[in-house]
Amino acid sequence: MARYNDIYSDHFGGVRTPQRTSLWRVILYILLVVLSAATAIAMLIAYLTPYIEPSSFGSLTIVGIFYPILFVVVLMLMMLWLVVRRWIEAAVLAVVLIPGLFSISDFYNVALYREKELPKDSAAFTLMSYNVHGFADENFDSKVDDFVAYFEQNNLPDVVCFQEYLRSTESIERIDSLFSKYNKQENEEYMDLKLVTYSRYPIIETGYIKKHGTTQWCDIVVNKRDTVRIFNNHLYSMSITDDEQNDIDAGRILADGERMATILHRIADNSSLRATHVDTVRSVIAATPYAHIVCGDFNDTPKSYVYRRISKGLNDAFVEQGRGSGYTFRPMHSLLRIDYVLYSDDMECRRYAKDAECHLSDHLPLTVNMKIKK
Repeated sequence: MARYNDIYSDHFGGVRTPQRTSLWRVILYILLVVLSAATAIAMLIAYLTPYIEPSSFGSLTIVGIFYPILFVVVLMLMMLWLVVRRWIEAAVLAVVLIPGLFSISDFYNVALYREKELPKDSAAFTLMSYNVHGFADENFDSKVDDFVAYFEQNNLPDVVCFQEYLRSTESIERIDSLFSKYNKQENEEYMDLKLVTYSRYPIIETGYIKKHGTTQWCDIVVNKRDTVRIFNNHLYSMSITDDEQNDIDAGRILADGERMATILHRIADNSSLRATHVDTVRSVIAATPYAHIVCGDFNDTPKSYVYRRISKGLNDAFVEQGRGSGYTFRPMHSLLRIDYVLYSDDMECRRYAKDAECHLSDHLPLTVNMKIKK
């Protein structure tokens, strides 16, 4: 026994262990170092993805999708190194995490207090942005009756921006009947899907941008005195099928490397297409003479080139008034925030609400209370 007890290793914070077990500790230490290095590098790439044009390095932009997971993994590894008293390893990971602290609210808003009841303001109005998945389930069987019941149980917003409005869905006319007293603007998207904007207020001018995605804009006169331009967007899809989403959620996709590589390659290509569309939309937003709101399904996360470009000079309603997790897409373990409401500095967001209990679509409805600053 003496030959084992007389020789020690100080791996993992100087804990003295017999040589018999030191080999396994060395192996574990090396594995943790490799894992820490890999996740730290991935984290640094995620920080850079908003500044990388997808057309140049499309595969790197995918890393931004996993940003929330990477942040949590790096944080857990840092805590592990602290527990075993490996101060240098913990310090390196702490430095890697510092930039992420300034963007936590892009994914999770830690606001402790929001007003439950807003004072009435005749100048304020409500807007909803909602990708309704064709008002149908994954088999494209109509869910129009369920949607109508949902809207009837809640106060109808003053402005509603629908994405993926499927004209061929059975009983779709019931949606128009529900908003029969609203002004309506619709534009074709692809196949028989389209963008539709309903407004309780007059719509005085409209426009349409079709490239790799679709953008519809409407100039709306609010309360007979203020003009607001509403940009309703559905940017090019990630093109992940329902079956692929189910396999991702169940973890089955990890066992099929070739299929997973195909999906990631497709996501990278589509990110590049969205970027070219957003560059066009950005020029129209910049030339807008009115207060404006940019909303819809961007199909990209806050750590993306698309989000950085389209949100330039705008405020994010979730960051300003949201609370808790920011996810808006229910599949893929509810990790993705890809639906947004952005607004110009001459507007104020009084409330941001996401109905996480509404499971009619694969996306969640977002509702904001807005007003133009005097």
